[in-house]
Amino acid sequence: MLRWGKRLALGLLFVFVGFNFGCAALLVWLSGSVPQIEGDVTLAGLTAPVTVARDDAGVPLIKAGSDGDAYFALGYVHAQDRLWQMESMRRIGAGRVAEIVGNLSASAGDNVLSFDRLTRGLGLYRRAEETYRRASPELRLALERYADGVNAYLKTRDGALPPEFIVLFHEPEPWKPADSLVWQQLMAFQLGSNWSSELDRLRMIGAGLSPDQIAFLFHGPDGRKPDMAPLQQGLLSPGELNAATQLAAALPAQLAPDGASNAWALSGSRTKSGKPLLASDPHLRLTNPNLWYLTRIETPDSTLAGVTVPGVPFLILGHNDHIAWGFTTPLADTQDLFIEQVDPGDPARYLTPDGSQAFEIREERFRIGDREVSETFRTTRHGPVLSDIWSRARQPGQKTVLALGATSLKPGDNSVESFLLLNRARSVDEAIEALSDFSSPPQNVTLADRNGSIALLLAGRMPVRKAGDGFVPADGATGSGDWIGWVDRDRLPLIRNPDSNMVVQANDHLPRRDPRLSLSREFVAPFRTERIRERLLETSTGATAQAQADLQMDIFSPDVPHTRALLLQHLKLGALSDLERDMVEKLRQWNGEMRRDRVEPLVYTLWTALLHRKIFGDELGYLISDYRRTYPHMFNAVLTNAPEWCDDIRSTIVEPCTVSVRDSLQEAIARLTAKFGPNPEDWRWGKAHESRFRHQLWSRVPFLDKILDSQIATDGGDFTVNRGSPSVRISETDFSFYNVHGAGIRAVYDLSDLDASLFSLSLGQSGNPFSEFYHDQAEAWANGRYRRLGAAETSADRTLTLRPQ
Repeated sequence: MLRWGKRLALGLLFVFVGFNFGCAALLVWLSGSVPQIEGDVTLAGLTAPVTVARDDAGVPLIKAGSDGDAYFALGYVHAQDRLWQMESMRRIGAGRVAEIVGNLSASAGDNVLSFDRLTRGLGLYRRAEETYRRASPELRLALERYADGVNAYLKTRDGALPPEFIVLFHEPEPWKPADSLVWQQLMAFQLGSNWSSELDRLRMIGAGLSPDQIAFLFHGPDGRKPDMAPLQQGLLSPGELNAATQLAAALPAQLAPDGASNAWALSGSRTKSGKPLLASDPHLRLTNPNLWYLTRIETPDSTLAGVTVPGVPFLILGHNDHIAWGFTTPLADTQDLFIEQVDPGDPARYLTPDGSQAFEIREERFRIGDREVSETFRTTRHGPVLSDIWSRARQPGQKTVLALGATSLKPGDNSVESFLLLNRARSVDEAIEALSDFSSPPQNVTLADRNGSIALLLAGRMPVRKAGDGFVPADGATGSGDWIGWVDRDRLPLIRNPDSNMVVQANDHLPRRDPRLSLSREFVAPFRTERIRERLLETSTGATAQAQADLQMDIFSPDVPHTRALLLQHLKLGALSDLERDMVEKLRQWNGEMRRDRVEPLVYTLWTALLHRKIFGDELGYLISDYRRTYPHMFNAVLTNAPEWCDDIRSTIVEPCTVSVRDSLQEAIARLTAKFGPNPEDWRWGKAHESRFRHQLWSRVPFLDKILDSQIATDGGDFTVNRGSPSVRISETDFSFYNVHGAGIRAVYDLSDLDASLFSLSLGQSGNPFSEFYHDQAEAWANGRYRRLGAAETSADRTLTLRPQ
C-alpha cells in the first residue's frame, strides 16, 4: 500500500504542482472540471425546461414541471458536484474497485481487492439488480429518469473529469438504475453491525478468555450479562479461531460497522408557533466528500427539501409539504454468524438438522487493471460463507466455516419502495403506513406533520430465532439459532402523540409495546437521550427552531460527574506531583463541557483511555484496540464490584485499583507534557480532537492528504449531544483522539413554516477541490451556524436552465 501510495504521490505532485513546463496549462485544464452552474444547457431526455438556482453555498433549488424531469435534474446536479463519490460508491457495491485502482499498478489493485471480495461475496450488486427487476412503475420511473440525468451530464460535459478520474486514467461508464440501489445494500450491511461483535467474541475465545470474562466485558449499562453458553460448546478449533482473527483483520475500514444519531420531535403545545418541531442529526463516519448533499426540489405537486445521497434519487432525510422525518440507528440485532460444520465425508457439503447439504457454489471473476482472477464463493442455507470472502481467512481442511445471516441479504427487501412512499406521505399516519414494508437497515424513524402529530417507531424486519438472542454465533448443524420468521410489525416499538408531547431517540432502548420482545443487547447508554430530555424539559412551552439547533450543539458530557467522582475516590493524592495535583483540581472544578479550547476534556479523555487499557489490556492483549470504547459503566463495574480486573496478570504483584487509577493519571500527564510541552495552557482538547475528513484516494498520498483532506478543531465527545466520537490511537510514543464520527448533517424542521427549517452541512456541496463549494461550510458546521433552503436564499444570477433538445 505504501509503495503504490508513493508512486501515486509522485504522479499527483506532477499533475497538481507541475514542477515541469505546462504547470499553468495543467491547472487551467483541471479547473475546467468544475461544472457550469449559470446559463443554459440543452439536453436530450427532458420534456420541459428545468431551472437549477444555487445559493451562496452551492445548494441547488431545482424547479421542474414533472417528477420525471425533477429526477433527471437531480441526477444531473449530483453528477456535476459528486461524480467521483458516485463512481466509488457503485464500484464498491459492485466489487469493481480493483479494476480502476489496478490501472496504477498490479500491487495497487491487489491491495484493494478485499473491497471487491467483500461486496461481491455478499452479492450486494446482484441484490440491487433484483430489486430493480421487481420495482414498481413509480420506482422504475425514479431510477431510470435519474440515470438519464446522470448520463446526460456525462455526454454533454465540457473540460476535464474530476481529478480522481484523471489520476486513475479512468472514464466512467454510463449510469444504470441498479447503481442507485446498491447504496441501500451497503448501508444495510454497515449499519447492521452485530456480526462483527460476534466475531470479536469468537476472537476473545481464541485469545484464551473464559465465557464468564467475555460476559463481563459485554454486559450492558443496565447490568445484564449475556448468556455465553453457545460459546462453551467448543465448536471451533484453534485453527478456525485463527481464521476468525484473519477475517477481522481483512475487513476494509470503510465498510466496518458504523452508526449512531440523535432525533427528537416536540408537539405544538411545547413550541412557540403551536406547530411541531423536529430535529435530526445522523452520526456516521466523517468523510471527504461528505456522504450528504443538500437540495430543494419543487414540482407542481410537491416540494422536497433536505439531504440526498449522490447516486440516489430520493430525499433520505428532510421534509415535503406536509411532514418531516429523521432516522436514528436502533442497533437492533439483525445479523447472525452461524458456525457451519463441513461434512467430514465430503468437503463440498455441510451438516444441517436434516442431514448433509451441498454448498451453493458461485464463481466470480475480478479484473485488476488488465489482469483477471477467479474466486469461488460458497453459500449455506443461512447466507454467504465469510471465510471464502477473505482469502487470508481460508484454512486448508477446515472443519467449520462461518456463514452470515442478515435481514438485508434475505429476499423481499422493499426498503427503497418505502423511501419513495415516505417522500410522498401527507401525514404521520401515511408515513407510518409507508414504512410498514421497510426492511433494512432497521431504523428508528421520528416523524412530525403540519396537522400537529408526532411519532417515533422502529421500522424494519426483525428475525424470530428458534432459540437464543443472536448475541453469540449459533451452531448451524443443530439449527438451534435458526431464523423461523419475522417479528410481527404490530409488536415493534411505536410511540404516537405521547402525553409528554415529545419523542426522543439517541440509540438507546425504545419503550416496547411487547415486553417479551428482545431486539438487541447492544444499545448504547442513554446519556444523550437523558441530556436531550433534560434540556427540552427546561422549557415547557415556547420552544423555537433555533433552540433545537442550539441543543444539537450541546457539549456537556453527562458521564463526567459520576465517573470523575469515582476516579477521584480511588485516587491517592499523596504520591502526585504539584502539576498532577493541579490537574486533579482543574478536573474537580470542571463543568463537564467538552470544549475544544479547554484542557480538562483532554486530560480526562486521555486519563480514562489509558485506564481502560490498563484494566483490560493484559487480558485482551492485541484485541484491546478492537474492544469497545471507554464506557463509564465498565469503570463503575470494575472499581466497585470487580477489582480483580485491575490486577495485571503479567506481574507477580497484586495491584489494587488505586494503583491503576494513579498510574494512568501520571502517564496521561507525562504524555501531555511530552507532546504539547510543560505548560498546561498549551494543552487543548481541540489540538487532539480535530475532525478528520478522509478522502478514499487523497488520504493515502503523503503531502496531498494535508492539502486536500479537511481537518478542523471541534468540540464534543462520545457522550455529548454534539457527538464527536474520537478514534482513540495510543502508541508507545504518541496519542490522538481525532474526531472521525459525528453529525455530517444537522437539521431542524419547523412544521409551522417548513421554508424556515435549518440545516448545517459539514465540508461543502462539491467533491471537487477546484470548486468554490469544496470545503466552504466546514467552519460554519464546526461552530454551529445553520442555513435555510428556501427560494429566497438562492441567487438569480447563479441559475442554470436545463432545456430539452
